Amino acid sequence: MTVSTVKRQGRRGLAPDCPGASLSTMPAAKPQLPPRPPAPLSADDIIFIKDTIKRFYGDDAIVRNFGPDPARMELHVETGRDIGRAYNDCCGVLMTRIDRDQIVLEVTRRGMRIRGRAKLAYRQGVVI
Repeated sequence: MTVSTVKRQGRRGLAPDCPGASLSTMPAAKPQLPPRPPAPLSADDIIFIKDTIKRFYGDDAIVRNFGPDPARMELHVETGRDIGRAYNDCCGVLMTRIDRDQIVLEVTRRGMRIRGRAKLAYRQGVVI
């Protein structure tokens, strides 16, 4: 097989212009979805959330509300403390007073790589 023959062959060993040769093309890019504002929280809920988060994660904890669905409450907490068991205890305390179908709490430690839903919180979340 000569060099010119190798250059003409496609992925399956066929010339690209032959029927059956597989040429892969990238799909057209879709525009980025616009950010959705988070569901509003009442003033009493904000005070209770901040007090609860500070009790479990310290005074330097930053809380972001980022969930657009009013039936769910999605919060992101950025803290300098270890996450540990405080996550479950904090969720339990929040569920005792706030009436929502679901409460989601994303907790990251400062300096850690941001992953998953925490990225959404940084992009479209509102600090409370």
